[in-house]
Parts: sequence; C-alpha cells; structure tokens
Amino acid sequence: MLEIGLLITTNAMGLIGIALWVFNLRRVAAGNALVEPRIQRGSPLGFADVILLYFFWAVGNLIPTWMVCQSLGIEIGEIASLKGDAQAMFSIAQTIGLLTGTLLTFVVYRLRYGPMGLAGNDRQQLKRDLVLGLSAGVMVIPFVLLFQSLIIRFIPYQHSTLEMLADKPSFWVIAATWFSAVVAAPICEEVFFRGILQGWLQRIRAGVYDYILVGGWDSVYHERNGGSLLNVDGDQTGAMATSRQSNSVWPMVVSSFLFGMAHYGQGPAPITLFLFGLVLGYLFRKTGSVIPCIVLHMMLNGFTMFWFTLQMVYGDAPPVGLPE
Repeated sequence: MLEIGLLITTNAMGLIGIALWVFNLRRVAAGNALVEPRIQRGSPLGFADVILLYFFWAVGNLIPTWMVCQSLGIEIGEIASLKGDAQAMFSIAQTIGLLTGTLLTFVVYRLRYGPMGLAGNDRQQLKRDLVLGLSAGVMVIPFVLLFQSLIIRFIPYQHSTLEMLADKPSFWVIAATWFSAVVAAPICEEVFFRGILQGWLQRIRAGVYDYILVGGWDSVYHERNGGSLLNVDGDQTGAMATSRQSNSVWPMVVSSFLFGMAHYGQGPAPITLFLFGLVLGYLFRKTGSVIPCIVLHMMLNGFTMFWFTLQMVYGDAPPVGLPE
C-alpha cells in the first residue's frame, strides 16, 4: 500500500509540475524570463566572513559533541557507535550547535554591515518568495526523485538518518531526524552555500578587491573616495548600501559543486545534490533571497523523510534517497 501511495503522490506532483512547466515555458516563449530577475543590493561579504561562519560551525559542532560525551560518559571515538535515543540526543545537540553558530555569525554580520536583505526586503517580497519556492518544488522534485531512483540502482545510498530510523525508532529518534533533515539542514545549508558562499563568489571580478577579501559594501568605498556606484542594471537602490555583482554562471556552479561534495560518503548524493544545487543557485541568482531556496530544500527533504519514516515504521515502503 505504501508503494502505491508513493507512486500516486509522486505522479500527482509530477502532473501538476508538468502543467506548471507548460505554463512557464509558454511565458518564456512569449519573451518573459522563467524567473524574473530583481534589482539586488549585492553582498557585502568578504572571504573573511565565509571563514567566520565555518569557524562558528566548527565550534558549534565541537561543543555539543563534548557535552554529549560528558553526559553519556563516552570517548569522542565512540560517538559513531551510538544508537537509538542516544544517537538522537547527539543529532539534536549538533543541530542546535549549527543553528546557534549560524545565528552568532549573522549577529556579527549585522553589526558590521547592517541589514543584508538575504531574506527579502519586505513582506510582499517574502510572500512571492514563498510561492516561488513552492512552485519550484512541484516542478523540480519529481525529476530529482526520478534521477535518484535510477542512480541508486548502481550506487547504494548511505546516510546516518537511515541508521537512526532503521531499528524501530522511538518518537525522539523520529523527531530528531525530522528536525535535523527538514528544518535545520535546509536553513543552514542554504544560508551558507547560496546566501554566503555564492553571494561572495558573485562579487569576484565585479567588486572592490580589498572588500572582496575583508568585506564591505562597494558603495561605501566609492562614497569615501568621492565616487558613485550603480547597479548592474543602472538602477539606484535609494539610500541603501550596495555592492557590484557578476552575472557569470560560475559562482552558481562552484557553490553547487561544493554543496554536493559536502555530502560525500552518502553514495550518489553528491551527483544528485550538484544538479539540485544548480536549481537552488539559479533561484538565488535571480532573486537575491535564500527564502525560495530554503522552501524548495525543505519540500524535498520533507517529502523524502515522510516516505523514509513510513518505510522504517511499517517496513514496506520503497527506498527513496534523501538529499540533505
């Protein structure tokens, strides 16, 4: 029954996705863009800011690991052998550590640069981003699942989430895996790979060299030196500080490649997630907002986690790879 349910759900989503593809391709044929580009402020981030988030993530990983080891009375080398509720506790601790590290990083960013606009600049734009993410999910997810189902025939899929759900998981194990995969992973990964990494890469060859390294708004630099700064489209953004950004494709490709390689060791996941990352990178490049990327990422992980959970609880659902 679960296999039939998965088939019906995927096909229904696929049919709606095809209808959306037809509608949008007709718009493109009429001369419109698939995703309308927005006037963007660019990014103030420098290479030092990228390293700062990585540092806070490392600390956010090490401290919870040490605390769990102290609580359970084990050595760090024994973490990999944790099972059941103990493994769930470690997963939640790590997740909270990553979210805390991300939050602290953005506190530093806010103090240095003021509002950056990674989540949009107003409520109307937020609503559009939510709709865009949902629409992209319906259009893209069936293709991602189809590709994943084909590739796992040749390369077995591996993931720690599968291990946590494998042996009659308790409520806390299920809650930990859902929180980690459906909430924390999309937020942290999209903020880093799209908002921070891709946003910084888009400054290269377009912004002020010193600021590309240490961070800063290009317009602030030009104002201090008696000049002015226009957007790529030649439109002003009012009194807000801005930075130039490149329209090249390579920042999107590089961030997608690193996004895939971050999941190395999970079977074919790096291949699938590289392609998925290109879609996420395209959305960020066009909108300058991580909201549609997070929504799309949450939809994919939520859909696959739902069927994974049913598979492990009832035992007869078909395997579906979990991109994270």
